[in-house]
Amino acid sequence: MFRKVKKVKIFPLALIMAAGFLYGAFGVLRPGAAAASGVVFEVDADTPVVPAGESRSVTVRALVRPDGGAVRKRIPLAVALVLDQSGSMRSENRIENAKLGAMKALERLGAGDVATLVVYDSEASVKVPPMPASEKSVFSKAISGIRAGGSTALYDGVRLGAEQILPFVNDGYVPRIILLSDGIANVGPSSTRELANLGRTLAEREMTITTIGLGLDYNEDLMTALAAESGGNAYFARRAESLSDIFTRDMMDATSLTARRVRVTLTCASGVRPIGAIGRKGSPKGGTAIEVYIDNLYGDEKYALFEIEITAAENPEKTAVLDAATLKLEYLDPTTDSVVVMEAPLTLTLAADAGEVEKNRRDDVVVQAAIARNAEIREEAVRLADEGRSDEAARVLRTRAESLAAMAPSPMAMEPEIKSEVEDLEALSAVLLEEKNMSSEQRKNVLFQIYRQQNQQAPVPEKRENVE
Repeated sequence: MFRKVKKVKIFPLALIMAAGFLYGAFGVLRPGAAAASGVVFEVDADTPVVPAGESRSVTVRALVRPDGGAVRKRIPLAVALVLDQSGSMRSENRIENAKLGAMKALERLGAGDVATLVVYDSEASVKVPPMPASEKSVFSKAISGIRAGGSTALYDGVRLGAEQILPFVNDGYVPRIILLSDGIANVGPSSTRELANLGRTLAEREMTITTIGLGLDYNEDLMTALAAESGGNAYFARRAESLSDIFTRDMMDATSLTARRVRVTLTCASGVRPIGAIGRKGSPKGGTAIEVYIDNLYGDEKYALFEIEITAAENPEKTAVLDAATLKLEYLDPTTDSVVVMEAPLTLTLAADAGEVEKNRRDDVVVQAAIARNAEIREEAVRLADEGRSDEAARVLRTRAESLAAMAPSPMAMEPEIKSEVEDLEALSAVLLEEKNMSSEQRKNVLFQIYRQQNQQAPVPEKRENVE
């Protein structure tokens, strides 16, 4: 558990400069930003200038990113490669590409890391017990000897992989399970609920699970639930040739771990009401606050989005500045095993001129919030389609596409990300109207897209078919 606590609080920029803190280990900090132990915390609003004397909703972004200038010691990893070797892996050269991907993952590990290799078919077995990842010849020989055949004991494979690396958790290692499957779990526990419970249990033991679904025959609901409950990544590999890049991408994340158990809490000031979280699940706290879990921070930024309402009664025209909320970031520093807490205020400027509101709009926050809402819309569409209500699902998608298109003053002025989202939503709506359902590939693509958007998961640029 947590042993030490460090707390960093944001102060107005003028005070920071006066105290001589502007330059130092954290570099230059702007208002609404702080840095500690290699992490930068920034708070922004889609409309940092709001109209005085009016009620208005505001989108708040709490962004967390690695401090690029900080020098960090990498924490050693304990990695369990859990590979499907069931009979279906014989097709389309899947087993050979899985072997290549596993070796690519091992290549990114260093001498201080530990790895183990577990395979499963009708039952799970340990091919290589935990040992230094530098023992490449041992792993190579074991991986080369993998042969496909049998059923799919997926649950036992994950459980056995977890058992191999569990002893390393208390020795300062960061545990990570990478699960590959191309089929439906049909031996042992096999429901989405059971696998989600397993992911939740392993997360309580500090384990993160990355799931890689290969082909069109695996259960995407099960695989994404397993990853989500543990705070891991989830990938859809339509073709086996993509596995090498996916394994490499995930190890890039694992070796750049900056913060764990990341969570952000927004607490509203008097006269400000929290509406909810956008994209991620938010937990209400006492009527004035919302807490959002981000889980792990790797080499790229992640953020939580909130929606708040500012009431007209608390916005008199004579007031120039409104202290609307306080945001608190809490995370576990993996290098010191201590909790770090940072706080930042959300301060908005009040203006009588409506033009000032639009002129100061933060388009980057607007776009991110729109994409996060799109993930929620896609989830609703999948649910409706699964219930046989494809026309309703199509209507939900089309309405959202029209709403997004209306955000821009003209089609030419539309943000590229929004334009792409409009086209994608319209295409999926057309499919549902014409086909009255989604194909297995379309459904997997949509669920993966939802997961990637909600968790701000880094893409696999080498194989575009895996990130569509």
